[in-house]
Parts: sequence; C-alpha cells; structure tokens
Amino acid sequence: MGICHAEPRVLFEYTGHLPECPTWSEAESALYWADILEGEIHRYHLPTGEHTVLSFHEEVGCFALREGGGFIVAMRTGIWLADKHGLLQRKVCDNPSNPQLARFNDGGTDHFGRFYAGTFWAPGDYNGALLMRIDNDLDAGGYPV
Repeated sequence: MGICHAEPRVLFEYTGHLPECPTWSEAESALYWADILEGEIHRYHLPTGEHTVLSFHEEVGCFALREGGGFIVAMRTGIWLADKHGLLQRKVCDNPSNPQLARFNDGGTDHFGRFYAGTFWAPGDYNGALLMRIDNDLDAGGYPV
C-alpha cells in the first residue's frame, strides 16, 4: 500500500466545542459527527456542501446510523433511538452509572450491528466508567460488557 500524496482541503468553516464520532454514510455521500458538549449531531452533504445540525437536550457522546434511517444515540442519561430529524423516538436503556457524574462518551457498531457505548466518569476519583452493548433486539435493553 502506497503513501497518499493528496493535499488536504477545508470543506467548510466549522469550529466545534468537542467534535467526535465521525461517521461516513456511503449511501448519502455525507459525513456525520457529534459535538458532544453542544448536544448536536452534524451532517455535511459532500455533493451539495449542505451542513445541517440536529440539536438534542443533553450531551451526545456517540451515535450510529440505523439501516432504516435515523440514529441510535448515546447521551448523558441513556441510549435512545431518534428519527432522521433528531426527534427522540424511544429510550433503549438508562445510563447505568449516575448520570450526574457520568455520561456516555464514545462508541460504535460491530460487524453484527450491535452498538457499543462507553461512559466517561467525570470526577476521575475512581474507575467508574462502563462499557454497554445494545443488541439488535432493542427490546432487551443494554448489557454491561
């Protein structure tokens, strides 16, 4: 595999508070990412240059795109399903930690479509973070890993 000699270029002007979880949608030719502390999911549509922002009522630690559209979103108080417009549809599970001290932070999916999300223990006074797994059977809720 050779070295890429392409020159990087700025797609558009954007400064975030804590942008993470970059996710590419091949079907949409769009780049998604979360701005955790702003409680937002961003979408940049490469062909048109359109930048849209979905705002949530609390921090968005991570998310994944769902096959039928919309998102699974790990937020401070729990993991939710949201439609493509960012409207929360259903809570899948609560944050098993104290949401006053811990929020979901990073995550993603495996090749079976299971969603994993880890928590961030803000006080840092002990190892209180957890890793959760959400299986495809969403009715089962989340499982500590």
